[in-house]
Amino acid sequence: MARIFEYFVVCGIGTEIRTLDANRGYHGAGVMYMPALLDQYPPSNHTLYPPPPPQLPTCVLPAGVEFYGSGFDSNDPSTLPRSYPIVLTEGDGSKIYVSCIAFRDPVCEDIAEAYRIPVNSYADKCICIVSRSPSFQILRDALEEIFVLCFSSSGSSKPLWDVIAYSVSNVPLPTPGKDRVLFAIENSLLSVEVPPKEGLPHADISFQPLLQCLDVDNVIQLFTAVLLERRILLRSNMYSLLTLVSEAICHLIYPFRWQHVYIPLLFFSGVDYIDAPTPYMMGLHSGVDTYGLTMDGVVIVDLEHNRITTTEDIPPIPEPEYSTLRGDIMKLLYPNVVGIDQMKSTRANVSDQFQRGGNRPWGEEHDIQIRFTFLKFFASILGGYRNFIENTATQVFNSQAFLKKRSRSTNQPPDSMISQFLDSQGFLDYLERGLGSEENNNNLLDKLQDAIGRGQNPLSVLPSLKAEPEIITISDPGVGISGSGAKYCYDRFPANVRTEEQEEKRKQILATASGALEYSGRHTTSSLSVLAGNDSKAESLSPRERAAERERMVLDIKVKLQGLWVRLVNLGQTDDPLSSFEYGTILALIESDAEGIGGSGFVECIREHIHSGLNCQLSEEQFIAVKELLKTTINLAMSRNDMATVRDALEVSAEMYKKDINNVSDYVQRHLRSLSIWEELRFWEGYFDCLLDRYSSKSTNYATLVTTQLIVLATHMAGLGLHDTDAWYMIETIAGKNNIGYKHIIKLRGYLSHVRHMFVGYWGIHSVKLQSASTLGLPSPRAQDASDDAQQPAEASGIGRSWVQSMFSRDTSIRAKSFGRVGNWSSDSGTLGM
Repeated sequence: MARIFEYFVVCGIGTEIRTLDANRGYHGAGVMYMPALLDQYPPSNHTLYPPPPPQLPTCVLPAGVEFYGSGFDSNDPSTLPRSYPIVLTEGDGSKIYVSCIAFRDPVCEDIAEAYRIPVNSYADKCICIVSRSPSFQILRDALEEIFVLCFSSSGSSKPLWDVIAYSVSNVPLPTPGKDRVLFAIENSLLSVEVPPKEGLPHADISFQPLLQCLDVDNVIQLFTAVLLERRILLRSNMYSLLTLVSEAICHLIYPFRWQHVYIPLLFFSGVDYIDAPTPYMMGLHSGVDTYGLTMDGVVIVDLEHNRITTTEDIPPIPEPEYSTLRGDIMKLLYPNVVGIDQMKSTRANVSDQFQRGGNRPWGEEHDIQIRFTFLKFFASILGGYRNFIENTATQVFNSQAFLKKRSRSTNQPPDSMISQFLDSQGFLDYLERGLGSEENNNNLLDKLQDAIGRGQNPLSVLPSLKAEPEIITISDPGVGISGSGAKYCYDRFPANVRTEEQEEKRKQILATASGALEYSGRHTTSSLSVLAGNDSKAESLSPRERAAERERMVLDIKVKLQGLWVRLVNLGQTDDPLSSFEYGTILALIESDAEGIGGSGFVECIREHIHSGLNCQLSEEQFIAVKELLKTTINLAMSRNDMATVRDALEVSAEMYKKDINNVSDYVQRHLRSLSIWEELRFWEGYFDCLLDRYSSKSTNYATLVTTQLIVLATHMAGLGLHDTDAWYMIETIAGKNNIGYKHIIKLRGYLSHVRHMFVGYWGIHSVKLQSASTLGLPSPRAQDASDDAQQPAEASGIGRSWVQSMFSRDTSIRAKSFGRVGNWSSDSGTLGM
């Protein structure tokens, strides 16, 4: 028998700490860190069903993990636990439902010691229940009972993970419309049941939050935007609200389904996906800055202020359906106002039933009524649609004939909104599911149209209430009899019991982290003392001995880097370079070296690797690690005014590549564009001086040398995305300061023409990028100019980003796959109800 709970999962700060920008180690309390999966039940070696999705930690803690100096404080609202649901979409379109509670929990002592985290620190932790059933309320209730039990002063009669294991392993999924399952968590009795399949799809949420946040006109506008498959971005400062509104609007379009990217709660570092060109429905916390994103055509729904904005018009629902839909919603929400002029003897009808229900506090009956209101809208607007289903070799539905028939009946020209809806993927998917499918036998839309046509009560299409469901009781025989009345109390959420292998691996990771910090500290001290001559030994050295000591140290660092580099690029497919000892140690050598030996030595390792004949093609994970190391190297080199290292880093980065999702060479240098130094004139002046120093001995004509190196500068500027005007201003300024003469400047201007044109020559793939972007998934990331993913915090959510990209890839291919037989298809708060 299927179980209602698939997993219990704990996410938070793991043994391998790194920031959202992929910087390894602890960098202070004001920085956000990558969450990790800490514990789970069933364990990872079970085979009952697929493992939790790898993006789960990133999604349940969308802002990342933060460290704090204190824990829960009843007088400080910011420290209170938060309970919220999220929904994840798998590659095949199926959904995973997760109930979450996020709270502050003490940092494990061994982690704090290994990473030099202040004692008595706290960090964000999130416990979750994962299910394939949209039973939001029971998921939340069960999770909250476990959370309260953990921190109860009276404790539990069994170890907490035993309570979790029994609940996850023994609570079955009720048979729809037949069973009610009763089970207990310690002394709290819980129940769950699922409505019959013949009715509206199971939606264990309240539709009230949607109707409280948006007025009737905005609800209808959002509904229309979803039907027409626009790009929709919901904004709120409450995680729960984003998920509940997203789920509610998806249920209101029944019997149609949202076919595109669906992320009710987007992790903060994925904000750049808002500029994706394909339809999506995403929710983003109000506190996340979207400055710099174009957002053209995005329908922005501000749930805090009842506001919808977009740069593109959303065609309105035509009459008479609009007035009917709006009126029915008003009768449900404001029955006393709508019916104020009606006589008491008014004949009872469906609207009266809605009116009577509206006098009571919002409940399940209201949810059914609002859903049925929108189903009636579809029955009206698609009246007679079955007569136009053809399913021929050339088309499945005759849209033109249907629109002409509707125009004759309404005496109005064909409507834009209906025309766009008939062309939508949701409508096509609905037709495909109905053709030759058993689902057609349980089509409430068709049943409703038939009932209205026969003059029957529309509500008769919903299944009638049958006898009381059968009660299935799940009892835990171990509750209350464990030992001799023993009680288990906790001051933090406990870790699950680890195997010897897991414990050993944990110790190795922490020992590596601690060792890297110690090595970094020793190296920094040695570097500063020897090179600055501040210790007694250095003071006694002669200049020659001091130079020899420095050479020895440089050679030692380069040898270490060479070995680390070779191991980094040879890691196995199952290894994560960003979590590896090699990456962490290289980063420590680069960051801790005041003289820049680590950074310049790392660049030299890459250069030697390339010149040895290897093409330096990297895996996705290696590529991310290398570009982050290069970013760090360039930033630190700029802070020391070390232009030679910056120059060398740019040159080797242009020779390193991997293949992106469009099978295009994607150079490391493209991913360096986020650095602000490229916009500074002083940088290019220093860079130009480096070029002159390198080639001055090879040229006898100074003007020719300057012109040649200015062209090199211009190609780098184009490749790094500088605007033509800015690039030419800096080139002209540098040319003037080097006195090459007005005639040479004119020649240079003529040769360069438009600096932007050099972009194609620099990358050599501009047209390929444009051609492939539409067929092979989400471009990387803006196809029109191949600009970089600099907005993407490096690997900040590598797994999360891969998950989102897989959805966009699925979205671009879904239309091609659908109707393949048709030859030429043209077209946070706990107060919110569940």
